[in-house]
Amino acid sequence: MATGKSELLNGVADQAEARGLTVLRATGLRAERRTPMAVFGQLLLNAGRAEGPRDLPERDGLARPEQGELRETSATRVEQLLDDARFTAMLRDPDYEREEHVRAHVMRSLTTALHASADGRALAILVDDVQYADIPSLQCLQHVMRELRAKPLVIVLGLRTGPRAERPMFSAELLRHPRLTQLRLVPLGERATAEMLREHLDEATARRLAPDVHRVSGGNPLLIRALTHDILAHRPPTDPSLSALHALTVGDAYRQSVLSCLHRGEDSVLAVARGLAILDDAASDTILAGLLELDHETVTLSRRALESAGLAEAGTFRHPLARTAVLDDLTRDDRIDLHRRAADLLRRGGAEPPVVARHIVAAGEVTDEESLDVLWETATRARRDEDVSLAIACLQLADQACPRGARRSEILAELTRCVWRVRPSTVGPHLRALRSAFDEGWLAEQAVPALLAGLLWQGRFDEAAEIARKCQGAYEGTSAVSAYLGAGAVRTTYPVLRERVGADNWPAPHGTADVVTGRGSDPRSRAGAALNTVLTRGVDPGAADLADAVLQGTPLNDANLEALTCSLNVLIYSDRLTRAAHWCDALLREATKLGGPGWQAPLSAVRAKIALRQGNAGDAVRYAVNALAWMTPLGWGVGIGSVLATLVSAHTAMGQYDQAMTYLDHHVPDGLPETRYGLELIHARGQLYAATGRVRPALDDFLTCGELMTRWGIDQPALIPWRSAAAEMHLRTGGEAEADRLVKEQLSKCGPGQSRTRALTLRVLAEVAGLRRHHHALHEAIEELEECEDRLELVRVLGALSRSHHALGELGQARMMARRAWRIARDAQAEALCEQLLPYGDGDVPAVERPTGHGESCPSEELTDAERRVASLASFGHSNREIARKLFITVSTVEQHLTRVYRKLNVSRRKDLPHDLLADTAC
Repeated sequence: MATGKSELLNGVADQAEARGLTVLRATGLRAERRTPMAVFGQLLLNAGRAEGPRDLPERDGLARPEQGELRETSATRVEQLLDDARFTAMLRDPDYEREEHVRAHVMRSLTTALHASADGRALAILVDDVQYADIPSLQCLQHVMRELRAKPLVIVLGLRTGPRAERPMFSAELLRHPRLTQLRLVPLGERATAEMLREHLDEATARRLAPDVHRVSGGNPLLIRALTHDILAHRPPTDPSLSALHALTVGDAYRQSVLSCLHRGEDSVLAVARGLAILDDAASDTILAGLLELDHETVTLSRRALESAGLAEAGTFRHPLARTAVLDDLTRDDRIDLHRRAADLLRRGGAEPPVVARHIVAAGEVTDEESLDVLWETATRARRDEDVSLAIACLQLADQACPRGARRSEILAELTRCVWRVRPSTVGPHLRALRSAFDEGWLAEQAVPALLAGLLWQGRFDEAAEIARKCQGAYEGTSAVSAYLGAGAVRTTYPVLRERVGADNWPAPHGTADVVTGRGSDPRSRAGAALNTVLTRGVDPGAADLADAVLQGTPLNDANLEALTCSLNVLIYSDRLTRAAHWCDALLREATKLGGPGWQAPLSAVRAKIALRQGNAGDAVRYAVNALAWMTPLGWGVGIGSVLATLVSAHTAMGQYDQAMTYLDHHVPDGLPETRYGLELIHARGQLYAATGRVRPALDDFLTCGELMTRWGIDQPALIPWRSAAAEMHLRTGGEAEADRLVKEQLSKCGPGQSRTRALTLRVLAEVAGLRRHHHALHEAIEELEECEDRLELVRVLGALSRSHHALGELGQARMMARRAWRIARDAQAEALCEQLLPYGDGDVPAVERPTGHGESCPSEELTDAERRVASLASFGHSNREIARKLFITVSTVEQHLTRVYRKLNVSRRKDLPHDLLADTAC
């Protein structure tokens, strides 16, 4: 198909005419293959138009016609002969070659007329697509070959090969002819493809695109021309020479040419092409034969025809657009019918469920229970293989076909989780379906947690509480609902739900010891128990270790996402920030690879919170902005409060108060203040008020946090250190006694391992205690900060220490501390803290000491990991002996590392070491 037969015939015709031959041409048409004398009539009529009517002279070697025939030589006579032949042929079977369709004397007269048209010159007869020629014309052509074999005559027949032998008797007769020459056209090679491209493209572009054009076209000249047209049609207006075009553009011309090839071919070839498009990778010859109701040999030969035409290769289409074109060419009913039959054939043939399910989904109907099983199994595998789109398609169709009951409940719940992952803002209809099923009384208990989770995320606490109360009597056993409500994540994130359900109806949460010893061994229960322990009883090393274990042994998927984010929050509240950053970065990489805004958004939000607590305000803003970009506000639900809180706090630390205020004006769900996320936003707002001098509103926000946390039973400074924040506001208003009470109360709540929380508490305690009692508390705070690496809090502590030295008249120490703090604040982009440090450095602001001009690398990048660890600890004031003890190396090794660090960073003193090395140091 379309490999250049017509082009070859055109070339023969041009050469024949150039050499003085009389050329007669005809073309067989599929629509005329049963029309008698259609092809031979074209030859005679073309001869008449070319030469006009003339007498038919007597020729040597020909049977001498009757005297009356010689006189009637006009075109009218030719028409009469053709009519005679047609009349005789109409009495015969148009597809039966074994009988005579044209009487012998008529064929002789027609042959004479044909030869006479040459007017004594050599004659060239060219017939294209002879496979569509009618039998009477072929019998006349055979007569011409026999009668004129001694005459100057060339006959060229263009025949398209296919799975079925067209007109086998005529083909056999041709093979017996002694002067037969067969030319089999093959697809063009890459060099010939480039030659065709050079006719329309410049040399460089043709050479560059030739490999891709040849790969897509298979060397088919028609497809090469179509691809050339697509290239020219899509050339950029700014580059008409196509000099910048490196990728092949496949468009509508290629699509139309593919269909043209197929529709000009045999019906069986078109049918097999459609079967290939439907079955795709599952298209074996056996399945194709059953789907199309063709014999195996026809399918095999048709596939070869497609490959020889450059449309297919190794059983599949060479380009996806070819498959799309074939599918689009089918009517909707035909396409659905083929998919339905394909699903049935593949299922009976033992194909894998995902292969069968794609056809069930395409057909859009579930015919039996077995098809429902296939859809569910495929959805399960698709979720495991991260093909969420296929999972959603299967679940949606299964939901439509499945009757009400436990199975449909499970389908609805799973569909809700999948949709939330990829399109969180569109989960509303699925939640409504779950709610309707619950109200109608057929929602299975196992699906209720999915409904509750969606309602809570959207801030619909009254509905969630109503369902939770009804569940106490709606099911014989309430293990699934109780387990969900008793999880620490629900209790600590939505504490208001417990108030509305009632303490008597609320299941008791698992403790850390319970899950370690075996109760609630699933990741969600273990992570929830660890979070509940940290937020209700205080930081517990066992809870942090449990969270770390969950992160190590739990894969990222829809069911485990909540457990993983809970575990990350446990590490955050336990001040294991480096460990939390490590795990969150790993999960973010996996979420980015697998895709899904429902994963990337919450993980980015957690990463922003980690960066903020590490004192990296710029990174916190970047992660938080990314989190907001992954999901719309509707998809975020009440969780948006945590992201906004991070943005407000980070911009406040950077001195960008107007930007922080814009995030406070962001629309939030009504139920946000009744969640843990709302607490974070209130605290962030208080920080902004405090930074801008609005002491009373800031104090009100901090005290509000305290009231809510106390009422909800999550009053732990690891979550929000509201007491120290309120104490700072009391100090500004002269309430030293109340400040002293609050900060000492918070210090008593700081358990082991709370390095960051304890450090900021010690800083405020030092402020309350007075100048002469500053130093011990502040130095202790610096030691605590070495464990958690909060650079912003370190700046505040160093600033307080500088102010203390300045007030005592120790100006050199004050400048040294201020300079050190200023460098850290500058690296953390905390402009507001930089400005606060200027007075205590006596205006001696350090210049930027580490140039990083265009194309230069930062000197710190040249440090080895070991040098970086030593330099980081030294920058915090550790002695060489202390560094050696912490890193388990000798003092001599520490000295050698520091010598190389000083040389690489071009510094001469320990206090000049940069503090941004700290973020790269492992705990």
